[in-house]
Amino acid sequence: MKPSAPRRALAVGSALTVAALTVLLGGCSSTNSSGTTSTSSSADIAVGKVGTVDEFADISSICPKDGQITLGVVDGYGTNSWSKTVRAEIESEAAKCPAITSVDYEAGRGDLQATTAAITSMAAKGTDIVLVIPDAGPGEAHLSALRGAVQSGSTVVAFASDPQGTAGTDYLDYADWSPQFSGSTWAQWVVDQLGEKGGNVVFLGGPAGSAVSSQELEGIKEVFAKNPQITLLTQDPVTTNWDPAQAQQAMSGLLSQYPKIDAVISDYGASTDGVIRAYQAAGIPLPPIATTDQNSLSCGFEALKAANPSYELATVSSRTWVGRVALRKALASISGTSDTEPSIYDLSLAEDSSGKTQGAKNPSDVCQSGAPDDGSPSSLLTPDEIEKAFAN
Repeated sequence: MKPSAPRRALAVGSALTVAALTVLLGGCSSTNSSGTTSTSSSADIAVGKVGTVDEFADISSICPKDGQITLGVVDGYGTNSWSKTVRAEIESEAAKCPAITSVDYEAGRGDLQATTAAITSMAAKGTDIVLVIPDAGPGEAHLSALRGAVQSGSTVVAFASDPQGTAGTDYLDYADWSPQFSGSTWAQWVVDQLGEKGGNVVFLGGPAGSAVSSQELEGIKEVFAKNPQITLLTQDPVTTNWDPAQAQQAMSGLLSQYPKIDAVISDYGASTDGVIRAYQAAGIPLPPIATTDQNSLSCGFEALKAANPSYELATVSSRTWVGRVALRKALASISGTSDTEPSIYDLSLAEDSSGKTQGAKNPSDVCQSGAPDDGSPSSLLTPDEIEKAFAN
C-alpha cells in the first residue's frame, strides 16, 4: 500500500501552465522516439491544485487524436494487492486512449537502486510518459532519476508517495491524496467515537521512515492536540511494511505492552486485517478502527460487530485510482489540452459504520460480493477488470 502528499512541494500553484513549466524545466521539451513532445506550450494542468474526486476529468477529452504514445509505470514496491490494483487502474485508463500504444511496468520491490534504474531505463529508451511511485526509499532519493528522465525528454509524473522536490521543476506534477488531511479525518472520527471520556489510541503505519505514514501522523497529532482527553500511545508510526502478518505481530506487541487501547488507526486496509487477527488471538474485544477501505473489512463488518459490540469501522478511499489522474495530467501536457482537475485530493470518510458522517456509507453497503478480499470498494475498475487483475 502507499497511503501520501505534502502541499509545500506543490507551491508552484494551480494556475501554472505548461508554458511556464517549459521555462522551469530549462526549456526541456525534447522529442522522444514516437514523435511526441514532453511538454506543451498551451496546456494548463493545474499543477498542485487541491480538490475532491467530484472534479475528476474525462480522459476522452484529453487523449490526443493521433500519434503514438508509449507509457511506462515504475512502482517502488509493487508487491501487494494495492499495487496490483493501481497497475490495473492505469492500464484500464490507458485503454481508453487509442494513442497509447504500449504500457511498460516495473516493480522496484522496495529496492531503491532497482527502482531508480527502472526510471532511468524507461527514459533512456524514449518512453514518452513515465509515471512513478517513488517509495522505495525516502522520496528525495528518487529525485536524481526523476530529473534525469525529464532531461531525457520523458513527461514524468510522480504519484502516491511524496517525491519531495518541486512539482513543475523536478517533474511535471505530483498526484495523490493529502495524507495529512486523511490523518486528521481519521483522528477526528476517533475523537467523536471516544467522546468526552477519551482514551488511548495507537497508529500503525507502513515501512520504517515512510513519508506517507509520517505525514498522516502529522494530521493525527494536530487533531489530538486539540483534544487532551485522547492519549496517543505511539509517538511514531508503528512499522508494519504494509504487510498483514507484520501488522498482526506489531499489534500483538502493542496489546502486550499497553493494557488499555481504546481505538486503532491503521493506514492500510490489509494491515488492518492483521490488527483484527491480533485482537482475536488475544481474546480482546475489537475497539473502533479507522483505516483505508478494503473489501474484506466491508464484507466482514457485520459478523465482527455482532461479536464485538464496541467495534466500529471508518475508512477513506485507498485511492487506487490516483494513477489515472497522473496519466491524464501527463497526456494533457503532451497533447496541449488543459486538465484542471485536482492533483491532490482531500478525502472525506467513504465508510462510517456509526452512521454519523454525512455522505459516508455503511460498510455492508459497499461490500463487493465475489471480489477479492483485498480489493478496494472505491476502485474504479469494473468487476471484469478486477477479476482479471487478481487472476494470477
